[in-house]
Amino acid sequence: MTFGEKVKKARKELGLTQTELGDKIGVSRRTITSYEADVFPPRTRDTYFKLAEVLGVDVNYLLTEGESFVLNASEQYGPSGRRDARMLVDELTGLFSGGQMAEEDMDELMLAIQKAYIIAKEDSRKYTPKKYREKKD
Repeated sequence: MTFGEKVKKARKELGLTQTELGDKIGVSRRTITSYEADVFPPRTRDTYFKLAEVLGVDVNYLLTEGESFVLNASEQYGPSGRRDARMLVDELTGLFSGGQMAEEDMDELMLAIQKAYIIAKEDSRKYTPKKYREKKD
């Protein structure tokens, strides 16, 4: 079940309209429509927590492994990290669409590739000239 399907199911079980749900978490009806249609997921972890609270579900129910990875990449590396992570997840999902590999093996491979991505991002920071490095507080 996709993120959008989970949100829509939980919202309907509570008898909420898209507008009501949007008002409760501080986004527009149009944003809720986009979530439910899987056009785009929430951009921040905070929005996931708000959705989970209002819908009465655990945040882990809403977050798939890929979405969690994309959020972490976004928080650590900004918009380009989010874009790269989203592309990686989409490509890996396409790779697994044939269904010839056991689900557990697919999960392990996905985790290994995500770890390799993080390691590569960290290593590339070492070689960035100081004047281009972001300053951390």
